[in-house]
Amino acid sequence: MDIRQMLEERKRFNDYCDTCEFETPEAVARLFKEYTNLIWNKKLVGLCYDFYTDDIVIHREGGVTATGYEGVIAATLSFMAAFPNLQFEFLDIFAEGNPEDGYRFGQSLYYKGENTGYSSYGEPSGKSLSPDDNLCLGLCECLVQKVDGRWKIVEEWLVRSGDSLEEIMTKDRSTEMVASACEESAGEE
Repeated sequence: MDIRQMLEERKRFNDYCDTCEFETPEAVARLFKEYTNLIWNKKLVGLCYDFYTDDIVIHREGGVTATGYEGVIAATLSFMAAFPNLQFEFLDIFAEGNPEDGYRFGQSLYYKGENTGYSSYGEPSGKSLSPDDNLCLGLCECLVQKVDGRWKIVEEWLVRSGDSLEEIMTKDRSTEMVASACEESAGEE
């Protein structure tokens, strides 16, 4: 995709956001599919400011709860740093609700990308996330309500395949230890 196509896609998204009435669950699902694509696949992390409330509550796997969009942005950038070529593939996205009470939307997706950046597990492993070999699923549900006249995510529940991510982002130390041991024994001769 060249820069012209990227700008056209961004304009199309902005036009949709500006005119989206959130009158139907389908409109909500479409908006958040577009939004997720732009943030994660196009790396436009600054859009988080437009779509999350300042005091967003995020519930993560393992009972971890965070408050505030700063945490959303930090976690997003951290994941992108570990997988610079990360891409999302949607399995499904749906929404229910109404304009008066707000909407809940849910999405399921899987990740593709190579761990070439540092993560909380240490140096890059070079291993890849893929639907064929190392499947990592993400499930997300969000509550969207009108805040100061604008639709925003006020609460989010997010679960990722933690064991799969840990396996991918953990460098295989046994290979390094064998190589190191061989070098040491060769030096002793």
